[in-house]
Amino acid sequence: MLTDYVHYNPEKIIFGKGAEDKVADEVKACGGTKALVHFDTGDFILPLVARIRTGLEAAGIEVFELGGVVPNPKLSLMRKGCEMVRENDIDFVLAVGGGSTMDSAKYIACGTYYDGEIWDHPRFAPIASRIIPHGVVVTMPGTGSDVSTAAVWRDDTSDPERKTCVFARELRFDFAIIDPELTYTLPPFQTAAGCFDIMAHAMEDYFCVPEGVEFALAAYEGVINEVMRSVRTVLGEPCDYTARANIARVAYVPLDDSLSSGIDRGYCVHNLERPMTGAFCRTHGEMLAILFPAWMRLCYRENLPLFTRLAVNCFGAKMDYAHPEATVEEGIANLEHFIEDIGLPTRLAQVGIGSACFRDMADLAIEQSENDYIGRSIKLYHDDIVRVYELAE
Repeated sequence: MLTDYVHYNPEKIIFGKGAEDKVADEVKACGGTKALVHFDTGDFILPLVARIRTGLEAAGIEVFELGGVVPNPKLSLMRKGCEMVRENDIDFVLAVGGGSTMDSAKYIACGTYYDGEIWDHPRFAPIASRIIPHGVVVTMPGTGSDVSTAAVWRDDTSDPERKTCVFARELRFDFAIIDPELTYTLPPFQTAAGCFDIMAHAMEDYFCVPEGVEFALAAYEGVINEVMRSVRTVLGEPCDYTARANIARVAYVPLDDSLSSGIDRGYCVHNLERPMTGAFCRTHGEMLAILFPAWMRLCYRENLPLFTRLAVNCFGAKMDYAHPEATVEEGIANLEHFIEDIGLPTRLAQVGIGSACFRDMADLAIEQSENDYIGRSIKLYHDDIVRVYELAE
């Protein structure tokens, strides 16, 4: 049964070809007169940043730039952004990039005038301090940060480095501009990693759907199947607009609350991933691709009918009614083949991570949880987490 909920999402989404030409109008509509344009280190993004700067300046908006965002955004760079905002009385923060840039911009917009350190903000509590209006031009769909109340940050000043995830309504962007053509120049690895992240969001929610809510299961299956079909297309034809648009559109379906409202969500695999990417600075979607099959192998007996359904409806397994476990195993193997086909790793050893760190990573996963376990529909305790890492090794 669906839980009771209130769905409120005032964010404006501007989707389609040339949508980025509307940036200046949207910034001005938010009262922006001085904008900090925040972006990552990829060379492919620099011409877009230059175009956006030209458009903002033509509209009379003073522009400041802060590049250098890397996967798993650094606390040190975000603090630098806060200093720039305070010193220059900047009144708008514009992210241009993917999920890491979005989350870094959220920190700056909501942390500049925060009383204390926003890293320590209580989950799901309102942020009462001054919020700087903020928007995003999306260049890499996948994380869903463009439509969510969440942000993930990395403390690069600690040893080992660690990550945290904060949820607050104020973290939402005032607007998100999504032009699928801006993703044409994404490197294949980033395209693949972003697409698996979309799939992971859908699969995380899939196993939390209450009994009897058939429409949600079918919708998540639709997201997974669309991504698997379209990513193969764009890796061969990077400028296929239809496939790029399909990916960009389904990317935010699991995360904008319109589908997930009423579902008691628990992002178990993301919580398995967070310590690893924090400590080893790997790409988020890449690590999810390694850990998801291992999690499935450990957990599928907890809900065999649902894992079997996913294996058949999304991963091409043939239904073996006498041996449903074999059906799931076939589905997991097919998923791994798909991951390899799109150029992502399937083992921790492939990215230089070995068993010596597993118990420490499990400690961090539990430490960042509000309980002594992670997950919701299927709970993993410390030794279970280590076992997933071992299966992924």
